[in-house]
Amino acid sequence: MYRLEQVIAGLILLSCLFPIQLLIAQDSTDTKQIDTIPEDLTALDVINKYVDVTGGRENYLSVKDRTTIMTGMMMNREFSVTIQQKAPDKLRQEIHSGPATQTFIFDGTKAVMKMGDNTTPIGDKELNQTKIEAQMNFLLDPEAHGVTPRLVGIETIDSTVCYEVSMTSDSSTTWDQYYDTDSGLKVKEIRDIETPQGKFKEESTYSDYKDISGIKYPFKIIQTIGKQTAEMNVESITVNAGLDDKLFEIPE
Repeated sequence: MYRLEQVIAGLILLSCLFPIQLLIAQDSTDTKQIDTIPEDLTALDVINKYVDVTGGRENYLSVKDRTTIMTGMMMNREFSVTIQQKAPDKLRQEIHSGPATQTFIFDGTKAVMKMGDNTTPIGDKELNQTKIEAQMNFLLDPEAHGVTPRLVGIETIDSTVCYEVSMTSDSSTTWDQYYDTDSGLKVKEIRDIETPQGKFKEESTYSDYKDISGIKYPFKIIQTIGKQTAEMNVESITVNAGLDDKLFEIPE
């Protein structure tokens, strides 16, 4: 999935009241009790079902690059997002709001944020999380990328009964994902983030899944950060267009 679905995310959207910033997942200390879960069901079973119902491993592995274009509204201001990914882990994200443009580039090793004439390198802590988030097919094998999933409970999200899966990286960063117990689709993701304005809880909900080249993607994303909510709609997803590696080069 694209970064805004995992994930994207993580490398998520700005508040249009202040400059766009990279939002970084922080450590979570919440612990939750397991409710009634089918015997022998594991977090990987839940994740693998999601992969299967949204297209299957073969289709996921066939995607060598992907471009996602989204539009949205926050605080009565329009914005657009273009996310370009190239396997296995190159990522470029551009956010436009009025005259302001923010560009994030990850070349698989290093990452920078560009705003106007300013280019800021991404530090080690944020970079480690980016290396996870930028993986094109992270959910096919999260443990190979240093992330351990745990099935921790069952919760109802907007009348949908969901399995809650807690993801923990080697650096102890955690975030929670919620998968519909019936359809297997991801419904919601929650993480703690840090911005220049402070720490917030970020909640992203996913719906309106549509098939693109054999894989189902959510075409509607509602993201709440603190008291601000952004509603985003996917305008287009293009796969295997042969994206040039130059798009992901870090500027000198």
